Amino acid sequence: MSASPLSIRPRDLLRIAVPISLGSLVQFFVVLTDNFFLSRAGELELNAAGNAALVYLTFVMVLTGGSMGIQILVARHQGAGQSNRMALASRTGRVALVALGLLLTAIVLGINSFGGWEPLMANRDVQDLFTPFLAVRGWGLVPCALLMALEADWIGQAKTKPLLPLALTMAGINIVLDAFWVEGLWGGPKLGAQGAAQASLISETTGAILAWVIARFHMHPDSFVGRDGLCRNTLRQWWRLAMPVMAQFGLTISTWASFFFFVERVGMMELKVSHLTRNAFMLAFVVCTGLGQTTRTVVSTLIGEGRQRDLPRALFTLVGLSYLGVWCLTHGYVAYPRWISGHFFDPTLDPEGHAAMAKTLSTAWIAIQCYVLSAIATAVLQGAGFTKHAFWIELTSVSIYIVLAYVLALQWRSPIHIIWRADWVYFGGILLGSAACLKYVRWREGHASLRDS
Repeated sequence: MSASPLSIRPRDLLRIAVPISLGSLVQFFVVLTDNFFLSRAGELELNAAGNAALVYLTFVMVLTGGSMGIQILVARHQGAGQSNRMALASRTGRVALVALGLLLTAIVLGINSFGGWEPLMANRDVQDLFTPFLAVRGWGLVPCALLMALEADWIGQAKTKPLLPLALTMAGINIVLDAFWVEGLWGGPKLGAQGAAQASLISETTGAILAWVIARFHMHPDSFVGRDGLCRNTLRQWWRLAMPVMAQFGLTISTWASFFFFVERVGMMELKVSHLTRNAFMLAFVVCTGLGQTTRTVVSTLIGEGRQRDLPRALFTLVGLSYLGVWCLTHGYVAYPRWISGHFFDPTLDPEGHAAMAKTLSTAWIAIQCYVLSAIATAVLQGAGFTKHAFWIELTSVSIYIVLAYVLALQWRSPIHIIWRADWVYFGGILLGSAACLKYVRWREGHASLRDS
């Protein structure tokens, strides 16, 4: 029997999106806490850990792409009332994603042990802190893969309530261990960046274990029953959906990481401004993560239910909610950027850094306006199964972005707020490409690969 039809009323869409966004917001505060403790340990600690975290995040985003394949399949089978196939998709994706996590861990630690990341950095002191940080942090890809696979199953079912308490638990563990190992509170050893890496690893591992227990005994016990979790047809279907998204996300974050390695060659002040602005940008990401994930579930489920006529209304609602949330969280970037900048740069002692960050926040706010709409448009394509189209749009936009960022940072030696204008081109390109694709592709019927298997 089919589950109850998906409601697309604003309050019901928010019931799906808000736990995801709040969970992301909690993680955002964890990042801020990490940066607070690391900045007190020293600018070098902050910059080295920030660059290593970007490398780690690149591989995490590959796993995120794999998890979206699970989400899309689960939502489609949920909409079609195919509970057995939904459980099979969850099992298959979980096994595949954990296996991928093991492979990525081996790659990251292998490159790290042979010093393969060092050519990315010009500052030797940054290199010396970067390598041991990533040697610990890299192990987190395995629990992260399991956690993402389980959460993707819940999001695909539009059952997102456990996400927030799980995120709060992980955040609490991370913050307490940061205070102990980085700051040295309660007699801690003051391990600096190494302590932050250990805190994050323990937090992610605990979260994965708790998520497994919740899924196994409450959220989706059927997905743990049976030995047909590696059904070849389902695995192929997952791979067709997930592979382009994994490539897209890996490409995006690796290119974004390259941006920071370019900036590291410009100067330490510019790198600090960029890491702080990246965190400020994450406030928009918090909103767009929840509503983007909701968009994928809504599009896939409505197509599965045969309710294509409801798609425009649902999407207009999701766009409106996205802008409302983003404007609430980021209005300060244009309304009072100097006040925000003053929390990180003393305007008396470091007027150059203070002014640079204020200008960069205003630049980022303009990019965010394109990001909001492009995130929804891309999620529509992915939710409908057109993940390859989204990948090619991403590849085109990111290629232009990396060339422009290289020229602005290393050839023209522009001020940091000018370098960040490359984001205008990047998100604008994704928006235009997605809009063109949605106009000319018959996405409302869903991709052919999702119609059967």
